[in-house]
Amino acid sequence: MAENNSSKEKLNYIEVVEKVFKDHDWNYNSKDNGNKKIFGLPFGAKNMPSIRLFMTVASYGDVKLNCYLAHEVAQEKRPAMIETLNKLNSRYRYITLSLDSDGDLLAQYDFTLFGDAETVDKQVITTIFLVKDIMDECYPDIMKTIWQ
Repeated sequence: MAENNSSKEKLNYIEVVEKVFKDHDWNYNSKDNGNKKIFGLPFGAKNMPSIRLFMTVASYGDVKLNCYLAHEVAQEKRPAMIETLNKLNSRYRYITLSLDSDGDLLAQYDFTLFGDAETVDKQVITTIFLVKDIMDECYPDIMKTIWQ
């Protein structure tokens, strides 16, 4: 009996994602981190001077999109900021906004890539722009809380 050659070779999602960025001529930088690669992606925005997304991609398809929206929120502003973040987390349920122990405000979205290279291209582009746009929409509420 002949061996079945119809099974697809497993994709290395790091390579596929990097090809997406190159094919679309995007400006990015990257850093290898074992079986993961971190991509830094700068974007223009309507409400922010710029947004810098960090996309960590594992070879097997797990992805984490991170963006720092504010650094070192003052201690006295943190309770109000947590209240603002809770409202934003309710409004935009797929993205998690949180303050770390240093008072840095982080937006994070996790997802898993699947399918062939064409499917991954569409997933990556759609998800990046969705997350970027939501972060940009959240920014005025965040800044209002910081400056009150």
